[in-house]
Amino acid sequence: MKTGADKDISVLNFEEAIAELEDIIEKLEGRESSLTLEEAVELYRRGILLSQHCKQKLEKAQQEINILTKNKDGELEEISFVEE
Repeated sequence: MKTGADKDISVLNFEEAIAELEDIIEKLEGRESSLTLEEAVELYRRGILLSQHCKQKLEKAQQEINILTKNKDGELEEISFVEE
């Protein structure tokens, strides 16, 4: 099945990947869908890959987030958002 979704997933930013994933969900859940079984399976496969890509992007963003807080001396310092 050829769609605009043939773009390499690794080059998609988070927003593009989520938008495509939402489109896939709409197509798969469509009551009047004329998808063949093969097309549905291919969309499902791409949806799983997009979901994994989004999860990786979120995990990377979470690792980059730091919290600005005051230490015991009243000075500002950055601490990691992710507990280690």
